[in-house]
Amino acid sequence: MTFEGGTVTAQLTEDARRTAILDAAAQLIAERGYHSVRISDIAQVVGTSTGAVHYYFPGKSDVLTAALRHAIDNAFDRQSRELKAIDNAHERLLRLIDMQLPRVGPLRDEWSIWLQFWAEATLRPELRPFHNTYYARWHETVVKIVRRGQRQEIFRTDVDPETIAQRLTALTDGTAIQVLTGAPNMTVAAMKEVLVQFVHDELVAPRTW
Repeated sequence: MTFEGGTVTAQLTEDARRTAILDAAAQLIAERGYHSVRISDIAQVVGTSTGAVHYYFPGKSDVLTAALRHAIDNAFDRQSRELKAIDNAHERLLRLIDMQLPRVGPLRDEWSIWLQFWAEATLRPELRPFHNTYYARWHETVVKIVRRGQRQEIFRTDVDPETIAQRLTALTDGTAIQVLTGAPNMTVAAMKEVLVQFVHDELVAPRTW
């Protein structure tokens, strides 16, 4: 194996092109919906030909499914970087909550993509292992933060981190769906209040009985 400059540069270019295609596809999925995106749309955004897209991804479902995973991977990677910079477990959990709020912009786009991943995994069993892996990653993140808070004596020790993670996940998903579908009285601010109050009631406030 050789590592000549031209070979490395070519590989970097290949990776950059593939990433550009996935970024474009993910953005279009967020804006238009999984099944409304065409290969020609992706090619137009990237500034390339449909043949170039097919060079990396044989069919439409290949590029769109890869784009879903690419977008969610990027979201998790960003989340991990930001959380590692926060030592206090309570502050870390509140920051995690803040990063889940579907504000207009990139976060709302990520939620749009995530909801469409749910829908596709419901219909396509081959996507379920990936879907479950992402959920397990989120669940483990919450569990680790709760345990960290218990070690730091910030969170109560009479609660089960696994149970807290399950309940926080359900609350996050449920309130986010309401925000995204325009449910009355469920705004981004209301969603944040529900989740922050849950953390306070279940992890910070002492038992009264």
